Amino acid sequence: MILATVIWLVFVSFIFIFVFQYRKRKLLYEKEKAIMNAKYTQDLLNTKLEIQEHTMQDIGREIHDNVGQKLTLASIYANQLSHDKNYPNINERISEIGNIISESLSELRALSKSLTIVNTDASELVALIAAELDRVNALHICEVSFTINNSTFELSTTIKNFILRIIQEFMQNSLKHARCRKIDLVFNYSDEGLSVHATDDGTGFDIQQYTGREKKGIGLMNMKKRAELIGADFSIQSSIDKGTSLALFIPANKLYA
Repeated sequence: MILATVIWLVFVSFIFIFVFQYRKRKLLYEKEKAIMNAKYTQDLLNTKLEIQEHTMQDIGREIHDNVGQKLTLASIYANQLSHDKNYPNINERISEIGNIISESLSELRALSKSLTIVNTDASELVALIAAELDRVNALHICEVSFTINNSTFELSTTIKNFILRIIQEFMQNSLKHARCRKIDLVFNYSDEGLSVHATDDGTGFDIQQYTGREKKGIGLMNMKKRAELIGADFSIQSSIDKGTSLALFIPANKLYA
């Protein structure tokens, strides 16, 4: 009886300790999971705020550099006409003013379209990319081509938004810094997931030099951070005078996250 009692007490103690340790580990796991979810949510919020900030900066630059300068020029021409009624080329000047105002209105409409088209809730990614490419091609600075093997795949709003922003960042860098003449964009969708490849024929750059500097590497950091947030594999390759290429792969189980 004594031996049986001892064995029973040891067994009960073992069960009690096991249950206690299990609950302790479960509580710790749930706490860590809550912390990770909170961090993920905060990262998403920070990224959205950063996107909004960059969008407002782009709006300011577009209005100041393009529309503002054209309207200023139109104003100068108009003032010249008002102070010099006998200006010999008055008809030509009036025509120039009209052309400048028309170009400014077109750029404002394009800018407005580029802002409203980012409503990823109501648009497919392919349509969003195509609209962005049309806007870039309209500048006649660089030719952008778009190839896709399947346009019927579905993505969550978050994934669409992040892919669009990564592509925009790449093209913006190619246009502003690489002085490229051609950008190729390729989408491949399969059961494994979605792969995105973008290449330009620009001047290229030393990746090590830029990733090690906070200010110069902010574009690369933004693209990499967005890829990490959606669980995508991201890589970028570049070398001087040989252009730049970007590779992005989102696994199938992350496309609806």
